[in-house]
Amino acid sequence: MEMNDQLHQQIVKLCEEGDQFAELQQMSEAIASYQRALELVPEPKEEWSAATWIYGTLGDTYFSIQNYEDAIHSLECALNCPEGKGNPFLLLRLGESFYELGEFEKAKAYLYKAYQIEGYKIFFQEDDKYFKLIIELI
Repeated sequence: MEMNDQLHQQIVKLCEEGDQFAELQQMSEAIASYQRALELVPEPKEEWSAATWIYGTLGDTYFSIQNYEDAIHSLECALNCPEGKGNPFLLLRLGESFYELGEFEKAKAYLYKAYQIEGYKIFFQEDDKYFKLIIELI
């Protein structure tokens, strides 16, 4: 399905606004911008690729402020959108969020899936504790 250009541009503009807030460490404003962008995505949202990256960005932003429950919710939504299930970044953040909540078996499953797709390089910028969780599986 194709989204009309005007709607797509509104969504992109709100996401860019959110990115600018995030760069300034104004995370609540960033989240509000991303949520406004998501509200513009037509229903069912799971059918639109725009929803994949908006949910993913929301999840990453929640992760950055240690709101792991909301990160998991957003990232799980992203997985159910186009090309979400095979997205190693979404899998990585989801695994990391589960790790931070002490749900190590779920964390291990998602982190290992991210590793299977991207290899070790996906862990380069991440805390070593995440990779150490799956090293026995490799």
